[in-house]
Amino acid sequence: MTLHRNMLLCLLPAMFLLGGCATYDRLMGNQSDEQNPGEQGVVQAIASESAMQTAAELQTVWGVDVDHRSPKTPYGFSRPTLAGDLIVLPAQDRYVHIYDMQGKELNRIPLQATSDSEGLALSEKLVVVGDAQGLLYGIDIGTGDILWQRQLSSVMLGHPVRVGDDMLVQTGDNSIYRISAKGEKLWSFSSAQSGLSMHISPSPLVSGDVCYAVMSNGDTVALRSDSGDLLWRRQLLLNNDAVVLSELKTPLADPILAGDVLLVSFYQGDLVALSAMDGQQLWQRKLSLKSTPLEYQGRLFVATAGHAVLELDPANGTTMWKRDLDAGELVGPVLARGKLITADDQGRVFALSLDGQVTGQTTLPGRVDRSPVAASGGVLLRNNLGGLYLVR
Repeated sequence: MTLHRNMLLCLLPAMFLLGGCATYDRLMGNQSDEQNPGEQGVVQAIASESAMQTAAELQTVWGVDVDHRSPKTPYGFSRPTLAGDLIVLPAQDRYVHIYDMQGKELNRIPLQATSDSEGLALSEKLVVVGDAQGLLYGIDIGTGDILWQRQLSSVMLGHPVRVGDDMLVQTGDNSIYRISAKGEKLWSFSSAQSGLSMHISPSPLVSGDVCYAVMSNGDTVALRSDSGDLLWRRQLLLNNDAVVLSELKTPLADPILAGDVLLVSFYQGDLVALSAMDGQQLWQRKLSLKSTPLEYQGRLFVATAGHAVLELDPANGTTMWKRDLDAGELVGPVLARGKLITADDQGRVFALSLDGQVTGQTTLPGRVDRSPVAASGGVLLRNNLGGLYLVR
């Protein structure tokens, strides 16, 4: 049954995978951000203001058609990686594209399959990416040479994460690998597989000698970074045996740390705060997130699949402020030029101040399903139609 569900999900259009569930919930009135009565005054004070009254236009500095796809080409979900002053983006045309910060393509490097991966720059020249066949590549982006390849047990839908001079890679079958900069496997860890899953999945988090990961089956684990030994495990999904996408609760966002609080989020599920020391649950909010929250100077910002941006108190999860936007499912936020930048599945991009005031907005073609990437000239955004844009 698990195999058939995974095969079915792979065949479904990617637009439905990331948009259909939320559309169903909005129609049924299920997509709401839970508030307790004590928070309503703070929330209403901001929500009652006109969000667009003083908003200026964000500017699209440049945009490029990455892989010149035909109308029936599958949607792409890769995310750009910064390597020094270069932009690295694997794509659906089986190439890794290298751009400068003005959007000029400098090189393209062939892969064996399409890619929806985000990369990792281990140095200004060595970048690691994965493809749809589960191959991991170490690429010299200066020469365009593929230095090594490693076959993984399953596809990587997130991104490699640096740990010392090595990297951690999490795959779709709930396995984690530590791999050296030369492509050698140093250790691996596996958790039980689950049924339905999405086309985007989390990546591990490294903090000192501990790494944290959340699996599609709801397991959140803490491992020793040097050996992969399990330190603790906590199961956060009592029932993950969904048979339709509208019932599926699954992690799409990377876990993050806010002090000693580990934050784990589930699409169509909850945002859960755990003790990083032992995995004990500290608090929980009914917030559906597609992307990783932002921790900045002790403050915690989230953008929800329910078209809202909030600041939460990381100690207890209470709402400091909330801004409802005329938006779909949001990704982000990221911090760029002192602003919170978020985008949605209808191509709209918003800039907000740190107290929730909308300061800018623009609209791109298609939909944006992965978080913007902060760059020196603004933010990079990848849409599902193959476009890469720099906005500021």
